[in-house]
Amino acid sequence: MLIHAPNLSTPGGKQTYYAAVKGHFQDEVSFFFYGAQGQRESKLSTLGRLMQDYRQFYRRLKEERFDVVLLNPSLNLKSFFRDSLFALICFWLKVEFVVFWHGWQWEFEKKVVGRIVPFFQATFGRAGGMIVLAREFQDKIREYGYQKPVFLETTVVDDFIFDYGEGHTDAQEGETVSVLLFLSRVEKVKGIYETIDSFHRLQARHPNIVLNVAGTGGELETAKQYVAEKGIRNAHFLGWVTGEEKARVLYESDIFLLASYHGEGMPCSLLEAMASGLSVVTTDAGGIKDFFQPRKMGLFVRPADTDDLERQLDELLSDPDLLESTKAFNAHYAQERFRPELVAERLESIFEEVAAGRKVTAPMPAGPRLAPALYGFLVWPPQRKQIVAAMAVTVLGLSLLVSIDKKVPANAPTGEGVVEEAIEEAIEEVSEELVQLIDRLDGESNKAF
Repeated sequence: MLIHAPNLSTPGGKQTYYAAVKGHFQDEVSFFFYGAQGQRESKLSTLGRLMQDYRQFYRRLKEERFDVVLLNPSLNLKSFFRDSLFALICFWLKVEFVVFWHGWQWEFEKKVVGRIVPFFQATFGRAGGMIVLAREFQDKIREYGYQKPVFLETTVVDDFIFDYGEGHTDAQEGETVSVLLFLSRVEKVKGIYETIDSFHRLQARHPNIVLNVAGTGGELETAKQYVAEKGIRNAHFLGWVTGEEKARVLYESDIFLLASYHGEGMPCSLLEAMASGLSVVTTDAGGIKDFFQPRKMGLFVRPADTDDLERQLDELLSDPDLLESTKAFNAHYAQERFRPELVAERLESIFEEVAAGRKVTAPMPAGPRLAPALYGFLVWPPQRKQIVAAMAVTVLGLSLLVSIDKKVPANAPTGEGVVEEAIEEAIEEVSEELVQLIDRLDGESNKAF
C-alpha cells in the first residue's frame, strides 16, 4: 500500500492519524509525502513544488508495484483540486486507489463541487472505494452518483495517549480547580472566541476554572490580544503540543471544548480527549453526531452560540456526578474503539476488499454531452470559470510532463536532466497565467467563504 499524506512531522489531523497507525499495519505500507513540508512558500514556488510533487508521484507509481494507493483529500478549495490530479495519475497508470475524505466544507460543496459533479466523477469517482467520517458525507457522495463501496470509519488515538494514562495519577482529593481544554487549530470557525467569552462569563460563578488553549492557527495572535485586552485571567495559550507534553495537557484537564462550526469529520483531538478521560462539550458537526451520546459523553452545544456554550459548561461544572460519569464513560468507550491497532486492522480490511473487487466495478453515470457542456461553461459565473480554467492549465502542464516522461528512458544517463529541463520550461509557460488565476480566485474565495 502507498499512503499519500502530508509529512507526519508537521501539525495537522491527517498527520496525527497516520503517525498513530503506521506501526500497526500487518501489510507492507509506504508513504508519499506531498506539500511544503512545513516551509513557507510563495505562490510561484508553490506551483513549482506542486508540479514536482505530481511528477514524483507519477514516477513512484510507474516504477514500483502497489496494490492500493490511499489518497487523503478534504472537501475544500485547496485540497479538492490539488488531490484530484493525484487521483487522475492513479487512474492513468491503472493503479487502484481509495479516497479517504478527512474534512468536509459544506459551503465549498454547495458553491463549487455540487455544480461540477462530472469533474468529481472523472477524478475521485474513479476510486475503487471511499472512506468517510460521517454518514452525511456518505449520503452526499451517493448523490454524486458514486456506486462503489463507501466505508464509514473513525479517526484514532495514538498509543502514547493510552500509555501515559496507565501511569497517570488523578489530582489529590479536595482539588477544586477545573481545567477546560481547547485543543485544535486556533481559528474562528473552531469556536475559539465563543470558548473564550463563555469561559470569561463563567468565572464569576466558578472562580476556580482554568482555560488552556493548545494549538496554532491563523487566529492565535488575535486571540491572545483579545484575552489581554479584556483582562481575562487564568486563560493560557500553550502553542502546538505533541508527544508526552500533549498527553500531560490532556490528562490534567477535565472538560474538552470543541464549539466548532467547521466541516468536521471526526477530530482526532476529540477522541484523544475521550481516551484521556475528559468530559466533552461539542457541536454536532460532521461525524461527531454519528457516535456522540449526550449526557453519557458530555453535552452538545449549538454552533456559534456563546450563551448556549456558557449554559452547557455551567451544567457540567455545577454537577460533579455528571462530570465524573461522563469522564469515566469516555475513557472506556475510547479503549474499545479508537486504539491504533483496531483502526489499522479495519483500514487493511478495506484495502483488501477494494483490491479483491478491482474487476467488479459499477460504471459511473455518463457525463454531459459536449455541446451542452460547452454552453454551460459560457453561462457559468466568473469564479467557477476561473476554477476550471486554473485546473485546465494545471492538467495541461501535468499531461506535458507525463508525455515527456514516457519518451525518456528512466535509466538513460541524461534522462533526468532532460525531464528536469522540460519541467522548468513547462512551469515557466504556465506559471504566470496560473498565478494570476489563483490571485483572482483567492479574492473571490475570500468573499464567498
